[in-house]
Amino acid sequence: MIAPPTGVPEVATLDRLPGHPAAYFGAGAAGRIADIVDAWHAERVLLVHGPRSFRASGAERIVEPLAAHRILRHFDGVRANPTIGQVAAGVAVVARFRPDVVIGIGGGSALDTAKAMALLAAQSAEPQRCLSVPALIGAPRTCGLLLVPTTAGAGSEVTRFATVYRGFEKYSIDHPGMRADVAVIDPELTASLAVPVAVAGALDAFSQAIESWWAVRATAFSRVVAADAVQVLGRALGEVLQRGDFDSQGLRSRLAWGAALAGVAIDISRTTAAHALSYALTARLGIPHGVAVALHLPWLLEHNARITSGDCAHPLGPGFVRDVVAAVRDTTQRRAGVTVPDLVDRLLALGRYPQRLGRLGLSPDEWAPVVRAAVSSARAGNNPRPIRVEDVLAQLMS
Repeated sequence: MIAPPTGVPEVATLDRLPGHPAAYFGAGAAGRIADIVDAWHAERVLLVHGPRSFRASGAERIVEPLAAHRILRHFDGVRANPTIGQVAAGVAVVARFRPDVVIGIGGGSALDTAKAMALLAAQSAEPQRCLSVPALIGAPRTCGLLLVPTTAGAGSEVTRFATVYRGFEKYSIDHPGMRADVAVIDPELTASLAVPVAVAGALDAFSQAIESWWAVRATAFSRVVAADAVQVLGRALGEVLQRGDFDSQGLRSRLAWGAALAGVAIDISRTTAAHALSYALTARLGIPHGVAVALHLPWLLEHNARITSGDCAHPLGPGFVRDVVAAVRDTTQRRAGVTVPDLVDRLLALGRYPQRLGRLGLSPDEWAPVVRAAVSSARAGNNPRPIRVEDVLAQLMS
């Protein structure tokens, strides 16, 4: 594997994101991609992206110079919520092309696909087997990995895990080799996002920040970063409510910075129950991930606020968890000017999404097995207060 670039003067002028060895932030930062690839001395470059966002975001124009003196290939087969079949097709491309660098450009699905392709292509086992038996993932990547988000939400550019679906089942590939060597976060690439897409991303980021703050696996550092993310995102989302759109460069910059901070936080702490319960809504009903997460956030905020010594899973105790919930509420009220439930409700309305789980028309009897699997997952186990199947089913009727 070629060494990641170091000491690139043009990149050094950008803001650095805390908690990641080489995550750069700034308006116009994507224009430095060619400089980064030059520092890598890469001759073969594979671009991983979706069929539309690559052009709409302006990324296509920005990366055109890469083709001048290099062999450039595209894998544009990315679709929302990547399947193992999609990843396997990408792995085959990596195996044939043997790139020096894989560059993922797009939303969370594109970045997760690029990460999985780059790592799984180095394994002797088939991608499907690696998904079922993570212990088979042992070999390091044989190529560099550069990630460039065109949405503000997933935080995938700074995390070491990726979500992949097999049918209705969600898998998380969690491995140090999934972490990008370099991440470039340019808020200008989010300017073309439609309001519903921007809302879903923003809700995902806001939920990640809150979940990381109260997560069982959180550290002192990740809690500080998560708290900062809630502050930044709270202000930005309050502005979205006032404006009714995302058409402000400063607003988009704050959202991108807050989303990246949330990504850094969950890279350490991982997410909790809101994410655990979201995946089935996305896989089975096609609800955008950030929306599916946000539908669970308000009731989980109340659920965790009622934590006691008898049902506390957090190592710092129930009082600490109640303090975090209080801080989330206070920060959101001060920065956004509304409560967390009101913020979520109004953003969902802005994106023209359902505002209550009860409006989805789900049958508790049919969803009970799905919920049972979700509450027994690692993400649910990272919640400071355990959740029960009956807790979730009650929300489906609300």
